[in-house]
Amino acid sequence: MTELKTIKNILRKKLFMSFLLCIINDIIIYSKLGVDYMPSWSVHLAIAKKANTKLKLNEDLFLYGNLIPDVDKGTKISRYDAHFYNEELPFPTVPQEKMIDIDKFLNTYKDKLNNHLILGYYSHLLTDQFYNEKIYTTKWIQNKNNNIIGIKFNNKILKIDIEDKKRLKRKYKHKDFELYGKYLFNDGYVSIPKNKELIKENSKYLKDNFLTDELIDHRFYYLNNEFTKFNKLSLYEKIFKHKYCLFTKNELDTIIEECIEMIITKIKEVM
Repeated sequence: MTELKTIKNILRKKLFMSFLLCIINDIIIYSKLGVDYMPSWSVHLAIAKKANTKLKLNEDLFLYGNLIPDVDKGTKISRYDAHFYNEELPFPTVPQEKMIDIDKFLNTYKDKLNNHLILGYYSHLLTDQFYNEKIYTTKWIQNKNNNIIGIKFNNKILKIDIEDKKRLKRKYKHKDFELYGKYLFNDGYVSIPKNKELIKENSKYLKDNFLTDELIDHRFYYLNNEFTKFNKLSLYEKIFKHKYCLFTKNELDTIIEECIEMIITKIKEVM
């Protein structure tokens, strides 16, 4: 009887160690695959897909447009410029953070707002601005001088060093949106664009022609190959579902639905 218990204990320990090694392996793999988008591409594509059920735009152009500002390395404009961030346009309630200059975008593309690729680009900027506002106004803690000194988690407050604040802020806000995007992808809420040639034909409407055929080819390769790997749930994420740092699942569900309604309204105003 004692020997049987000993064998069972050994087997339990081996099973636990195997489980632990699987989780560690998942963490290593997905940290290497991770990309720095806010919100993640899965969130952007899920928002675009649902909004388009009301907008009735060309799906390939609108979906791809929702990925345009997250430019790849080798693009002749920076991601910061592609997002129309404005150093002189601070968030009213969180002045340490800068806003996307939506008016500048609309003025730049005022003659091209009938193009569905450009409307997708617009949708991406609106989405980023909406999510940024949710983060900045509900999760960042400021002192009397408007310096960001902490992050509000679901169950605690983390004080952050001023010099290290950029890395920590990005780490935690991206982590929640990336994980939420994985669940959206695996639950079938995400579609990817398919007509590469149509995208190339319409890329000429972008200012300065910064989206080349080569960059489009590269992105389509990623979407059709690596994107599924990136969105694969780890063993831990399958067992312990929707474990977020800053938000709850209900909060993220509410944010995405509010964002979709806002996108539909804003795009209909300029069409």
